[in-house]
Amino acid sequence: MQYCTACQKAIATIVVMDLTEGSVTGSQHVCAACAEQLGVAPPKPPKFSTEVLEDLLGGLQETAARPGTGQPPVECCPGCGMTPSDFRQKGRLGCPRCYEAFRADLMPLLQRIHESQTHNGRLPSTSDDTAEPCAGPSLSDLRQQLEDAVRGERYEEAARLRDELRRAERGESTDV
Repeated sequence: MQYCTACQKAIATIVVMDLTEGSVTGSQHVCAACAEQLGVAPPKPPKFSTEVLEDLLGGLQETAARPGTGQPPVECCPGCGMTPSDFRQKGRLGCPRCYEAFRADLMPLLQRIHESQTHNGRLPSTSDDTAEPCAGPSLSDLRQQLEDAVRGERYEEAARLRDELRRAERGESTDV
């Protein structure tokens, strides 16, 4: 912790460096007030600020006030009591029921942010879109069967299940 070199009272939050031909020739540690007096601007906040968030969430108020949507504007969430203005201020919903209560307001917002209103999941696409998912047992089922076989001292079955589990983990067909 270093004190301001200008006023000697406040804690320095800004370092002003003197550069000559790419080398630091001197530096001053100053507080925000002294930096303003010296004409050194404090660092700007990041580009994503409350103004951007207000712009994104601003559609909620317009949607709530828009006539002809077929539904009356939502006063508050029946689960937590959150209002659309609370949501705009906080930037997050209060409970799972808020998604249904504010659905008409959220859908345009999601469309703007994610460029979609639906979630398609994370499964990788295959070259053959008509391929059905593997009908064999899942990895957790195979692990459970392997543990049961070992506990029951059925070692031949355990060896077969171990090999099948390894093939399934590598993504190979488990048909034997």
